[in-house]
Amino acid sequence: MEQGSGIVSQGVELMGEEGPGKPESFSDYGYTAFEHWEYRPFIYVHEQPKSWISFKESFYRASEIIIDNLAHGHGFPEIEGVAAVFLFRHYLELALKSIILNGRFLVTVDQNATRDRVEAVRKIHALRALWEMVLKDGKPKIDSDAWDSYDIPFIEKCIAEFDARDENGFAFRYPRQGGERYDYDFVYFRAAMEHVYQVLENMDTYLKETHGQNKEWEDIQNSY
Repeated sequence: MEQGSGIVSQGVELMGEEGPGKPESFSDYGYTAFEHWEYRPFIYVHEQPKSWISFKESFYRASEIIIDNLAHGHGFPEIEGVAAVFLFRHYLELALKSIILNGRFLVTVDQNATRDRVEAVRKIHALRALWEMVLKDGKPKIDSDAWDSYDIPFIEKCIAEFDARDENGFAFRYPRQGGERYDYDFVYFRAAMEHVYQVLENMDTYLKETHGQNKEWEDIQNSY
């Protein structure tokens, strides 16, 4: 076993403990940066992709955990807070793109598009531009009563705030892009992000279920 392996194993185990004795780093156990370890890969590549993984859900949940901790006074807003805001902004981007794409899989509320006619969503980061695409490709495929029941003003104000603070998606990703100027109300942020999540995920689910219902009807029609 390489020097330091025992320290790391012990440190990992103890750092998972609760209570005031919880160590801050491996150095509490004599670790130094001059130790030589045997490197082991920690990213495993599978032959088949995991089709059930949702990247937007992953970004949302990671942001939620950090922001929830910060809202309860745990952690450092100027450190992990910046990353948490970036994670939520990236969730917003992916959620809007998912609504756009699922809207494009529908020609109308009652008719699915063929896969070869579905245009991919452009690789852009501007939330305002993506929201305009939602209004063009998603809204017409959602029943007007359902759409009107969504808290659209809240979503638009959230997108407008991020667009004003981070139009190009760089402020929370790179230094000296404006993020150093911001403070955050994480208590309110925690509630607001949940509300935004519920509205956007409901839109996305509505479009996916509409596509599924159309597919079932097409299969019935084709069975005769």
